[in-house]
Amino acid sequence: MKQNNKIATIFQNFLLLALSGIIIGQLYNTFIKYEGKFENPVQTIKQDYGNDFITQYGKRYEEIKKTFPSNNHFSYVGEANENFAPGYFNYVLTQYYLSPNLIFINDTIHDTIIYNLYNSKQIEHSTNLHLNNGWHVIKNYNNGLIVLAK
Repeated sequence: MKQNNKIATIFQNFLLLALSGIIIGQLYNTFIKYEGKFENPVQTIKQDYGNDFITQYGKRYEEIKKTFPSNNHFSYVGEANENFAPGYFNYVLTQYYLSPNLIFINDTIHDTIIYNLYNSKQIEHSTNLHLNNGWHVIKNYNNGLIVLAK
């Protein structure tokens, strides 16, 4: 009886080993079949470098960075009715690309406001709160970035 258990255990181990070999063989064949379709990360990085969303988003700030190089305090206004996550993401990117300037979100106590209008691109003059209350456009960069001052 003890020898039968040993033989059964050896047979089970042999079956598991054979099944594992078959599975590994099938995985290897599948890998070889589709290997050419896998993306090469080095090639992808070289091809797409500088074309990603964040880099393209930051190129909008090159001119404004030349106009206001450093140590300024701005109020930041994004799109009307924007969702919190994308709106805050755009605010953080604005802080990043305009650093070391200080950017304060939805805070109009500063003399300069940056409008970041990535969807509508323009301010509606007839309905804009700031333009109807003594603010004027200093510079419209024609890419959704508009700077207002008192």
